[in-house]
Amino acid sequence: MSKIYQVKPHEPEEELLSAEDAWEDFLSLRQALDGRQMPAATFQIDRATWTLMRELIAAGVAQDEDEVISKAVRKLYTTVYPRARQGVIALHEAGPDEP
Repeated sequence: MSKIYQVKPHEPEEELLSAEDAWEDFLSLRQALDGRQMPAATFQIDRATWTLMRELIAAGVAQDEDEVISKAVRKLYTTVYPRARQGVIALHEAGPDEP
């Protein structure tokens, strides 16, 4: 018969990390492991969407996650927004780095 052991806290005086602190730690670790800078905005994306993004990059459709998202938003915009053509022309004229 096995015994039940109580696990003692390692640092009982310390606070637990908040969800935001844990997320920031995760982002820092991911950045360090990727060896590159994180994008200006960070989104939580489900595993299936992440897999699709990685497949698009591997196929040469885009260079990185930022480009996949940028292309996807622009295509969605032109597909569902009635006056999108004018907006896309303005975006094209502004260049890729402009808002």
